[in-house]
Amino acid sequence: MATTTGCLGGTDNGSGSGDGATTATGSGKSSIEVMYGFGNEQEAAFQKDLNAFAAKNGFTIKFTKAGSWDTEIRTRIAGGSPPDVGLFPQPGVMCDVASDGGLVAYDDATVTTAKETLVPGFVESGTCAGKVYGLPSAVSVKSLLWYDQAAWKETGLTFPTTMDELLKVTDDLRGSGKTPWCIAAESGPATGWPITDWIEDLVLRTAGPEGYDKWVKGEMKFSDPDVKAAFDYFHTIAFTEGNVLGGTKAIASTNFQTGGNALFKSPPGCYLFKQATFIAGKGGFPDEVLAKLDTTVGVAAFPAKEAGNNPVLVGGDLAAAFNNDKNTLALRNFIASKDNGIETGKAGYFSPHKTFDVSLYPSKTLQTIAKDVLYASAAARFDGSDLMPAKVGAGTFWTEPIKWINGQMDEDQMLASIDKSWPAS
Repeated sequence: MATTTGCLGGTDNGSGSGDGATTATGSGKSSIEVMYGFGNEQEAAFQKDLNAFAAKNGFTIKFTKAGSWDTEIRTRIAGGSPPDVGLFPQPGVMCDVASDGGLVAYDDATVTTAKETLVPGFVESGTCAGKVYGLPSAVSVKSLLWYDQAAWKETGLTFPTTMDELLKVTDDLRGSGKTPWCIAAESGPATGWPITDWIEDLVLRTAGPEGYDKWVKGEMKFSDPDVKAAFDYFHTIAFTEGNVLGGTKAIASTNFQTGGNALFKSPPGCYLFKQATFIAGKGGFPDEVLAKLDTTVGVAAFPAKEAGNNPVLVGGDLAAAFNNDKNTLALRNFIASKDNGIETGKAGYFSPHKTFDVSLYPSKTLQTIAKDVLYASAAARFDGSDLMPAKVGAGTFWTEPIKWINGQMDEDQMLASIDKSWPAS
């Protein structure tokens, strides 16, 4: 899902950070404020990890949870009192702040060390105008297909590992009288965002990571052949009669959290469902399914275009510093390091570092996602709609595909409408 990535303004934070110096100064503040937007088990685990580090290094931490990150960080910056460290869920917003001189870049040695263990692409995601201002903390994985283990086994089909194989399996399921897919895009006023995840995963494959980067910056149009190819592929799956539970038009009215529950009915209502890792938590799949997660639910990477071309779409938070105080930079660097995240991992949230001990993740399902999807990927990219201008990423990229799905416009009209909405530079 996307939020505004417009210019934040306000460069004076009262902490001497405007020069962007990467070296620490001073003896170190006694209390460091960290601001973030996540909650639940992740928040409690995050605090445990950071408090342990702070205690060893002689300072304390003030934790501030933002109910609305974009709004609250704007207010804090405009008022001249940003936190010491911020966990940015949108790289675009972070780069806006950095361009105004409000953040401190990472030093080259820290970036070099991080690159040794991070999934490829994460350093680039935190780079603005050639400097690294953010490195990831915990991340979620979006490039996933879910299924019922027993139901899939009964089909006798080999699980697809390429995009061509996925279309073949879809045809085989439909040909045998089964409904291949559950697809769900209803999310109240945010209806449509789950389709952006579909398209982003596909553009990563049809245009490649480099093309994806151009696309999210507006340097490649939605009507470009490499992007249109992603929509064409989705069209083949979602618009073919018999492929989707309830039919194509049901996609827009089927809730994104419960839309995959039909996987586990007897007989199954569908056999494949694309959604991020949160679906295997409370409020996603039915409680009785979650109670037997490892023995009931199957999960695999969204298929690659071809072997070895297996990028991964993620969400997460980038750790950035608003001043170059000694303890501020020490804490920021720890948050982004391979040494952070032990408690967070135990709570079920993924470290972006390939060296993380996957046995610490609390289920075999999450261990599989880490080992076979996240850490095996050739390149990671953040959610594209979070990187686009809000008018597109949280606007037409949500609304126009729903009109397409509902039959209110054809594909070319939809793509042209989104392109037209892109703000002039």
